[in-house]
Amino acid sequence: MRRSWRVGVLLPMAVVVGCRSGPLARASVHPLPPRIPRDAARFEIDSVTDSTASFRVQEARWIRPGHAAYVVDAKQRDALVARLHIVGRDSLTATALITSQVARVRAEHVLLVVRPPSPCWRSIRFWVGSLAGAAVGAGGALLGR
Repeated sequence: MRRSWRVGVLLPMAVVVGCRSGPLARASVHPLPPRIPRDAARFEIDSVTDSTASFRVQEARWIRPGHAAYVVDAKQRDALVARLHIVGRDSLTATALITSQVARVRAEHVLLVVRPPSPCWRSIRFWVGSLAGAAVGAGGALLGR
């Protein structure tokens, strides 16, 4: 009885664990660059050093250190020039560290920053759905009495 219990419990567990650990995914040799959304905010680059670029943030108060940025060449149909990582920001300007580049970053290029998604509770759809769900639940509770 004890042996059958082990076989009945441990064998299915081993099968489930074995099925979950499939072959390891191999990294692509030439990964494609991420597609930059068309609604990314565009900024003019003020100054460029060997490893950083600074730009005016103007009204974009949502830009924070840690966000990803991209430099594109507007003359070549927004061809990717470099990837950056924003490392600092004050009231007027932000500084981004160049993490990888295809060509040398120049002040005539354009910097794109993708706006991070806002939390779900800040959208009007969340609150409309919550209120509608509460109303349906309350109506169902009243009718169920």
